[in-house]
Amino acid sequence: MRRRDSRGRGSGRNSFGILVAAVMLTAGAALTGCTTVDGSVPSCSDPLRLAVVAQSVPGASYLPCIRGLPPGWTTSGFNSTQDGTGFLLNSDRSPGRPVTVRFTATGDIRGASPSPSRVPGVLTYTRLDSISPRFAGTLYDVFPGGCVSYQFDFGSGSQIELMEQFQQAVGLYPRQQLRLALKQELGVELNP
Repeated sequence: MRRRDSRGRGSGRNSFGILVAAVMLTAGAALTGCTTVDGSVPSCSDPLRLAVVAQSVPGASYLPCIRGLPPGWTTSGFNSTQDGTGFLLNSDRSPGRPVTVRFTATGDIRGASPSPSRVPGVLTYTRLDSISPRFAGTLYDVFPGGCVSYQFDFGSGSQIELMEQFQQAVGLYPRQQLRLALKQELGVELNP
């Protein structure tokens, strides 16, 4: 990421430090308010925190984010490194068995079957590991430069509603849209 001066040239300073400071301030402000989303897990309306996710998988055309959580759902365990990003989705209807969300450059979809696409331009696959007595497996969203996997393990009987809820909670934000938002709002360029 590079900040541009008033003449449109790169300032020579690495604006990543500025971005990290802005994210920390924003996260601190969010943590002081009432919210069901853990302050560190990015929402789809927060370009600063999404930029951190974008840097973890630089070539990905989409980024996972929280659109909104249904009642009874929370997030935890946000971790973003140079190898990807991960976090947990927790439901009060499946205590102790969170959905593990992982965002990486590639995904191993061997043994998975095609499923209806969640977003145009994204291929979705499902691999079931167990259907009785538990409904467990992994859902994958695959797109140019990245993959988001969702490992789930729900009790039989509640799995359909819980699957729908976590899929609605996690959105895929277009990287190109983030580039535009960062440039317009902060004058910062997201590279690549």
